[in-house]
Amino acid sequence: MTATLGGWLLILLLLAYLLHILWRQIAARSPVAIASFIAAYFVLAAFFRLSEPYTPLRPVWLPFVYSYSWLAIAAALWLPASACPTRRGLLLPAESPRIAALLVSQLCFTLGSLLTAPALEWRPMAAYVMLPPLMAVLSYLLYRVFLFSLQRSKDGILSWRLLLIGTIAAPIASMWLGGWIAPILLGWT
Repeated sequence: MTATLGGWLLILLLLAYLLHILWRQIAARSPVAIASFIAAYFVLAAFFRLSEPYTPLRPVWLPFVYSYSWLAIAAALWLPASACPTRRGLLLPAESPRIAALLVSQLCFTLGSLLTAPALEWRPMAAYVMLPPLMAVLSYLLYRVFLFSLQRSKDGILSWRLLLIGTIAAPIASMWLGGWIAPILLGWT
């Protein structure tokens, strides 16, 4: 089996996304975010190990492919220690806007995919699992929207409305784009 140029480009896209995540973690210098990120790797690796116990190396490398899931688990571990819910939204006082936007966006993206999947015939979850390059692009776009909102906010608050819109719009976009772009990606690889 040989990889095509399109396949290599998709792999490079996933690698660039992972390097961006690592750079955000290092640049933030947040001990809670880094500890959550490391712990999330082991949680995701254990999940992959339990789901397929007969493939010994798959749990080691598969979290790198699904780095958006890895980051969502890290965000779930990080959120209780770093965020405060208020009436206006989610207050993130202790963290830099970049790491806060990255973690919250990935948590919203993953929760939205999980929660809307039954109502949308599991198509958002199918795209979430089967199209990691597309999910990396959509995750990055959602991160940029959340970062823009956090940088405009004087208080460091992400509004509930933006969080709800991001949680619902991301899986719908992944479902729609997944159905449209999957045949194109299959032709590339």
